[in-house]
Amino acid sequence: MDFLGKNCPVCSEKFQQGDDIVVCPKCGAPYHRECYKEKGKCIYPNLHKENKSWKEVYCQDEPKNENDGSDDDAVIICPFCGTKNEKDNGVCKNCGSYIPLAGNPYNDPEHNNFDEQYGNIPNEFKDANNVSPFSIFIDPMGGVSEDEDFNGVTGAELSKFVKVNTPYYMQIFKKIKSIGKSRFNFMAFFFSGGWFLYRKQYLKGAIITILSFILNIANSYISSFYAIQLWNKATESLVDAGINYATYQDYFSWIFKNCYDYEIWLMLAPYIINLISWVIMFWCGFSANRSYYKHSIKKIKHIKLVKSNEDISNTIAVCGGVNTSIAWVIFVCYLILMFSTLFM
Repeated sequence: MDFLGKNCPVCSEKFQQGDDIVVCPKCGAPYHRECYKEKGKCIYPNLHKENKSWKEVYCQDEPKNENDGSDDDAVIICPFCGTKNEKDNGVCKNCGSYIPLAGNPYNDPEHNNFDEQYGNIPNEFKDANNVSPFSIFIDPMGGVSEDEDFNGVTGAELSKFVKVNTPYYMQIFKKIKSIGKSRFNFMAFFFSGGWFLYRKQYLKGAIITILSFILNIANSYISSFYAIQLWNKATESLVDAGINYATYQDYFSWIFKNCYDYEIWLMLAPYIINLISWVIMFWCGFSANRSYYKHSIKKIKHIKLVKSNEDISNTIAVCGGVNTSIAWVIFVCYLILMFSTLFM
């Protein structure tokens, strides 16, 4: 197939004569060789699952513009995955990413009487030549269709389950489903198990929270009753030996000569515990969105399986959302723990 004039799905640059082009063996999607190496894999796993080719889905002939015989004014290319979208799309139909400078359908005053339904929108959000990235958050669905299928669950059902901060999570879920990508969740990073409990992922949240509390208590106890005394003893011994400005090498040399094995571990334990705590926090940040996506899909499918059609919508709304009470309980417990360690 001749790819000249087509867009690379990664960098969105048109293929030129002499470009080094590689093609996915499963779906036939073309890439610049360097772009493919950058991603490390084809970005169309949905096509692989459906046994469809890139050509039939993303390379269909489109109607020409009657004014100039070209379709360039009728579509806009997503800068993230290279998919062609209608020019008035605010988000990509494939990956759900916000499309910069694209005309957002909600900027059109005739679109679904938007002002009448949602109130007056600031003028800067209506100016098609000055589209703000924040305009996407006006849509409670984050630009995702209510009928979009998420592995047997509709976009409307997912939105009803998420309930709080739906624009953010609907876009994330769209990306996870379409291109297998997510984002780092800073709230989960900072609050770890508390965030999972807040989002009603109770088992995972309880495990992480209990583990974090145990690590904090162990760190405070070992530091207060053992590690600090041992480090102070090492400092005094080095000063007595005439070393007033000891280096880490001096400390460790003294430690390994004068301390028992268990004392060495006690001195190093707070640093090891802190490292483990940081690993847990980063794991939460990187895995939170995917975990919440899988949790939401699983819960909604279970509800649809055991409930009648009349009860499904209400049950989804009740089982979803967030648990604010447990978030406050975790916060208070955290404060108590922090203050208690000050007096150890």
